[in-house]
Amino acid sequence: MRDTQKAKKYARALALVLILALAAAIPAGAAGFWSWLTGEDEAQEASADVAATLPPADALNVSPEQTPDPEAVTVPTATLAPVPDASIEDDGLVRVALLSLGEPAQLHLTLAGVYAVDGDPGFRFERDTRLALSQADGKVYMAVGGLTLNMGASMTLTRHRAEEGAENGIYIDESEKDTLYAGDLTVSVGESGGLRAVLKLPVEDYLYGVVAYEMSDSFPIESLKAQAVAARTYALQRKRQSGGRDYDVADTTADQVYKGYSAEYANVIDAVNATRGVVGLYEGDYAVCYYTASNGGQTALASQLWGIENCDGYLAMTDDPYDLENPRSLQNELTVSPTCEGSAALKEMLEAALSEPLATDGWEAGEWKLDSIASIEPVNPRFEGSKLCDGLAFTVNVQVLKPVETSGADATAEPTEEPTEEPTEAPTEAPTEEPTPEADASAMPTAPDEPLPTPTPVPREWAMADAPYTVVLDVFRQIKDGLSLGLNGSDCELVSVETMLDADGQPAAFTIVMRRFGHGVGMSQRGAQWMAGQYGMNWQQILAFYYPGLSFERIAWPEDILTDLEALPEGVGAARPKPTPTPTPAPLPALEAGERYATVTATSLNLRQQPTTASMALAQLAKGRRVIVCSEPDENGWVSVRTAELSGYVKAEYLE
Repeated sequence: MRDTQKAKKYARALALVLILALAAAIPAGAAGFWSWLTGEDEAQEASADVAATLPPADALNVSPEQTPDPEAVTVPTATLAPVPDASIEDDGLVRVALLSLGEPAQLHLTLAGVYAVDGDPGFRFERDTRLALSQADGKVYMAVGGLTLNMGASMTLTRHRAEEGAENGIYIDESEKDTLYAGDLTVSVGESGGLRAVLKLPVEDYLYGVVAYEMSDSFPIESLKAQAVAARTYALQRKRQSGGRDYDVADTTADQVYKGYSAEYANVIDAVNATRGVVGLYEGDYAVCYYTASNGGQTALASQLWGIENCDGYLAMTDDPYDLENPRSLQNELTVSPTCEGSAALKEMLEAALSEPLATDGWEAGEWKLDSIASIEPVNPRFEGSKLCDGLAFTVNVQVLKPVETSGADATAEPTEEPTEEPTEAPTEAPTEEPTPEADASAMPTAPDEPLPTPTPVPREWAMADAPYTVVLDVFRQIKDGLSLGLNGSDCELVSVETMLDADGQPAAFTIVMRRFGHGVGMSQRGAQWMAGQYGMNWQQILAFYYPGLSFERIAWPEDILTDLEALPEGVGAARPKPTPTPTPAPLPALEAGERYATVTATSLNLRQQPTTASMALAQLAKGRRVIVCSEPDENGWVSVRTAELSGYVKAEYLE
């Protein structure tokens, strides 16, 4: 099998060299050339239209030493075809729901840029301002500079133009990575009562935080470019379909993983910049560029897996040798001997499946046993031409208890003597009188008390059944779950069997392999990695293979997206009610010798000038207010306390 793969690899490499001069003239969406190059003569048709469930990004990360070395590739990269200007218009902004945060009770932010509230020039923040957002009674509260402000049902931190080369975004303490969220952040109260955040930002900035986690910065640059184009197209298509929602894509595998910008991912940044504005179009609109971690050696159709229409015109169900060759393509496998050594669970499954056909043939439990597996093969393909099979057929040899064969009837019994013509004894005379019924019972002779003879059992011995039996096990209910071979939550893995033969050409072992990590639709990230790193293919060739019906065009985004704070008109924000300031206590000073902290437990506690209720109240301390206790209680329970601003006396019983 390995030799066959190598031969195919060399044939493809030779084909690329011979037709390199023609490659530039082949359109990016030309399916015929790449179908011929990979051994596929025609593309299957189908359809698709909803968001794919993408694979976990962590499963794709590889270290640089595991990535194929592009320098070792002898096949030169074909010349890139020019990308025409797009016939479609877009403002280049996307809204990302930060669902990965959940709905926390608080959000702690650092404004590493130029920000105002709701675009109001009178409500701006200095760089590196720290904010704490919380909610109560359906309102968002912002704590900053010692004040807590009621911001109403929602608030938006709008980003404005910063100095050249400076950071301009927000760091969110609750996010998974210490990365920059470079956009406008809208925070509201979510359905579960926590805070809900949506980030609005340019699609190119968004891609910096997608490609780095959907692939890895260590992937070959051309595969990263292909990922950038696919992810850009996917996001803008989802934006076109967002309807009345307040976001376009989620930052989780529900759409595409997004974790913010980090300057350390230099290859990702270069790949995004090199393909800036390039999108895949089908029939004049954005395509749904599904992609998957690994397709297991064959691409799938969205129409077959999810019943989605309008996608199969640019997708295809075709064999993918690149994904199959990549040693980093995830797979699970189990090797067993013909007698099921290596998996007691598989043996139990086969014995349970064999019980019914053997019972039909008259063999009861205990009268048969599994001898060996003769062959295993996938059966019951779910779709025509698909390698996605729902059954695994086992042809097995069975031993049964058969009667021992003899040379003739009763060959071991003693021969019976021939009867003589003369009787050996004279016959007894018949009785002269018949006995009366009463006397008959007592007159009858008593038979000896001897046991009845026990039938001699027919001797039997184990022998092979007249013919092997074939049973089919369910791939996804038995093989996947029972043998722990699954890769996905959904049942879309491809199963195959490798048979190892001994010197006599008989099966010595069987390896059951399950491949396809992800749904298998569209571009395989492992396939793209191998095409770029091992075969030197560019991003256009990669995308043409996985999306044979797409055309690629480049959109020129608006240049001046951000505005200067000083350029905002005075009326901006005036239509919105101004936040209502609610003072918050200043931080307590450090303790001095003999002092300690305490918390007010009363709903409202008077701070008095002297330790008596007749003294003037200086202030009211709310429940939960922290104070510094400066003395021990006097004979009436009064203690001296102080805050950052005041000092006086309270009853110790109302402090904790």
